[in-house]
Amino acid sequence: MSKRRADLAPESKAAGKQRLTMSDEEAAANEVLLDEMLGGLSESEQNQAVHSVVHGVQTVSDEFLDAHIMLAGLADETEVIAPPEPPELPELSMGELPAELTEDALTTGVELDLSRISITAAQARRMAPLICSNGDLNIIKFAEHELMIGELREEDELEWDSEEYTDIEAIFIAEYVKHTTVLKRLDLARNQIGDDGAFALAAAVSVNPTIEYLNLESNNLSGTGGAAFCRAVEANGSLQYLNLMYNALPTTAQQFLRDSWMKGRSAIGLHL
Repeated sequence: MSKRRADLAPESKAAGKQRLTMSDEEAAANEVLLDEMLGGLSESEQNQAVHSVVHGVQTVSDEFLDAHIMLAGLADETEVIAPPEPPELPELSMGELPAELTEDALTTGVELDLSRISITAAQARRMAPLICSNGDLNIIKFAEHELMIGELREEDELEWDSEEYTDIEAIFIAEYVKHTTVLKRLDLARNQIGDDGAFALAAAVSVNPTIEYLNLESNNLSGTGGAAFCRAVEANGSLQYLNLMYNALPTTAQQFLRDSWMKGRSAIGLHL
């Protein structure tokens, strides 16, 4: 409890001590208030404090205030503060296509070979809608693995854990997740997906009406990536399981996400 000195006229002060006097009615009201505020003291300490302040039968120091001032001080310290909002997400840049690629190469053909091309996340964001518009595409080849677009378009469950997928693959996957009403379970655990991939997947989850399960355990998400899912889970009504364990989410980001999750669901299903 903070302590504040009561402003007294000069003639009422006496060697740093004052006597508090009040009517019987004021004393009774203040006794109730003080009983509530002094619950942390022992019974004898409570009795002494209440007796001194309420009845004014003992002299007390200047720092002992009447009940109304004490209550105001307590209110200052216990003011209810609205919980903070999750941090704003950064603006995501949209890059140009890599020099080795044309729009025609991305929008036609059954196979897309990216194995010899270096792609940034910004470039992937430019490429993703073009790739998704190609209804004939079945496979995208990377240097060390492949992304099976046919499965992404048709399957309701995808177990793609430990595939060494990065943000680039996650951005492409997310573009399909935005538009599919077939996919219900997506497991991307133990890959190399960071915040750029998380932003894309969170945006996809926020508009997908059917996805129920998303596993991103053991990737490279930070608190910023976690914040993206705060908004996603509030916007999505179908998601019942989200696993972000073993990422680099700080405690504050985890709490933001719990708060968002609990607005429309029970705690069961969220794993941090």
